[in-house]
Amino acid sequence: MFETNDLDVGRSFMNATYGTELRMKGSERDQFIRHARYDVGCFCVDDVTLSMDIGYDVDPLGNLAIVQPRSGWVEHRWEGNSERVGPGDIAVISPPDRPFSATVHNLDFGSVVLSQPLLMRTAGFSEEEPDSSLQFSGTQPASADLGAQWREAVGYVRDVFSAGPDAMSEPLVVGNLARNLATNALRMFPNTGGPEPTSADGGDATAGAVARAVAFIEENAHKDISLADIAAAARVTPHALQIAFARHRTSSVFGCLRSVRLDRAHFELLAADDAASADGGETVASVGARWGFAKPADFVASYHHAYGVSPAETLAI
Repeated sequence: MFETNDLDVGRSFMNATYGTELRMKGSERDQFIRHARYDVGCFCVDDVTLSMDIGYDVDPLGNLAIVQPRSGWVEHRWEGNSERVGPGDIAVISPPDRPFSATVHNLDFGSVVLSQPLLMRTAGFSEEEPDSSLQFSGTQPASADLGAQWREAVGYVRDVFSAGPDAMSEPLVVGNLARNLATNALRMFPNTGGPEPTSADGGDATAGAVARAVAFIEENAHKDISLADIAAAARVTPHALQIAFARHRTSSVFGCLRSVRLDRAHFELLAADDAASADGGETVASVGARWGFAKPADFVASYHHAYGVSPAETLAI
């Protein structure tokens, strides 16, 4: 948590935090800046209070910053565009690759910042493709329903941060949460989208592609793998792989990945030493988190559905 009444100190902190040049301009004596951040690398969740009237100019952020004001307002301006955002709104601060300016009035807000590499991978681009392949053309949610889904996704992440911070040390938990946020952002805000479907995708959507994908998933389930990673291993495009799973499997690509990880968690519970667990070793929550389940309740529900017993019962065997 960072707090200050000194504008110069606040400016230096914000520059370091957002990795860009933030030129804050204010003359009020009664100024207060508070900033709290949960940062996991590929995304971060911020709570910010700017209790003042202030303007600022900002160089391109390079990341997608999505704000939700709780009180006050902010007006963003970029390349001839202007937009005022207040309580109840959801908005992108500006296109990630463009500088912008803003005016703030007693603003208190939450925000989520998503890295461009995360968005690129989630959209299905390979690591070799330039960041400019994915661009956002709108700053408002495409629909109220998509906005509601975004609020739910952010609320879930905040719950995990608050109730189970230990889970955030697990790469698969971070990866799943990051991918869910990025997927919702890509649906919510107009953008150029992922790689274009090709005429060959339908023909490439074979049982063989599914078999190669499943083999890759089983070998790499312990890693934070993306749709693009799995498709590359299957030697097809992400779009073709999704078609293939729809044709030849009863689950999606990520449904398959989740099932394999659940199986791995099951075998770890079976192998765990009950006495060691009682002394503070393995727990249902720790095993679930290691395999990507951020909340113990979600792990318990999925496990019971798959195996007909609770994970605690298996751990006690």
